[in-house]
Amino acid sequence: MPQQAITALLSEIKAGRKDLVDEVFALLYAEIKNIAGYQLNQLSPGQTITPTVLAHECYLKVVNNEDLHLDNKRHFLHYLSLSMRAYLIDCLRAKATAKRQHIKSDRSLSDCVGDSQLNFKVMEMESIFKRIEAIDTGLSEILQLKVLLGLTFGEISEVIDLSERQVMRRWQQAKAMALAIHNTGKDGG
Repeated sequence: MPQQAITALLSEIKAGRKDLVDEVFALLYAEIKNIAGYQLNQLSPGQTITPTVLAHECYLKVVNNEDLHLDNKRHFLHYLSLSMRAYLIDCLRAKATAKRQHIKSDRSLSDCVGDSQLNFKVMEMESIFKRIEAIDTGLSEILQLKVLLGLTFGEISEVIDLSERQVMRRWQQAKAMALAIHNTGKDGG
């Protein structure tokens, strides 16, 4: 289905037609499951959550959100990816609390994006994303689209309406900021 049709359905949802959430979710289900699979690949092996379970958990969050304002397909998928990340982090925290030990992903951000400079774990990424978002939402969006959704620079440029070269420059800024935040945390200040 064309992106304009998804946008039209989301506009109707925003206007109060919550019954259309099912239709949007069904139309984008394959993409949603791919995002869920990508999110789960960020975690260490042995997790009991499947892409289907993760997609359905996030569906419930969308359906139960009374104040849902999503403008287009990009916003919808971005909202779901953030919901998935939050759900997975809550699951990791619950397991860590239950076992009274720190459970972490074996994968680092460097594994996700192929950059050895960015070497921190999934739980640290959540804090870094939030701090960057408080400083510059644009950098945070690029970082999340690259890390959480695994988009290429070309795909990101289409999503956020910047040239690929601008996205690459902003990516370098986002990486530098993530490293600075991470190193500040390690140094204790």
